[in-house]
Amino acid sequence: MIFYVADTKADCYGVSSRPCLQVKEKPGEPYALFYSGIDGFTYEEGYNYKLEIMRVKRENPPADASAYTYYLLKVLSKERSKTYVQKVIPIPDQVSLPLARISRNGKMEQVSGGAIPDISFDKRTGRISGKAGCNRYFGRVVLDNGKLIISGVGSTQMACTDMQLESLYLKHLSAVNRYQFNSGILQLYKDQELLLQFTIPEN
Repeated sequence: MIFYVADTKADCYGVSSRPCLQVKEKPGEPYALFYSGIDGFTYEEGYNYKLEIMRVKRENPPADASAYTYYLLKVLSKERSKTYVQKVIPIPDQVSLPLARISRNGKMEQVSGGAIPDISFDKRTGRISGKAGCNRYFGRVVLDNGKLIISGVGSTQMACTDMQLESLYLKHLSAVNRYQFNSGILQLYKDQELLLQFTIPEN
């Protein structure tokens, strides 16, 4: 299947209100709310997408769930919207945000396991802190209208059996220069490259 995805999300209503993708199958059609997710697709607001999708029928789906599962096969195009105006939403202050995805060799991968990195912003002092995995870290941060610069990152020096995730996380953290926060997700970028994605804990 071919999906065209809009440059913004819209509220879906069901058990609870949440932002959903807006999708259509033909260019001339109006967009419709898409209540399902697309496995393997990392959405960035402000861009129009053309995607090649595989739809697989689910066996015995729950009553309130889609009868299909959708998988991304290929991003056919990703174009910056000419009409989109970015809404700069403040990052939550002094809240621990767990890492959900990290870029490895240019591909966003899910983070799972025991020692998952996290980040917390203290806007009054201009500091960040958190767990990098094995060690705790700290540094300085400047936030300005979507721009984000992290510097002076230091950490404790405990040695653990597997430091690969921690090393990659700290490397990415020092490279970011902008952020995007919406729909309960904080994304940190170096220019146009998405490096780190965090989730906002539910209250």
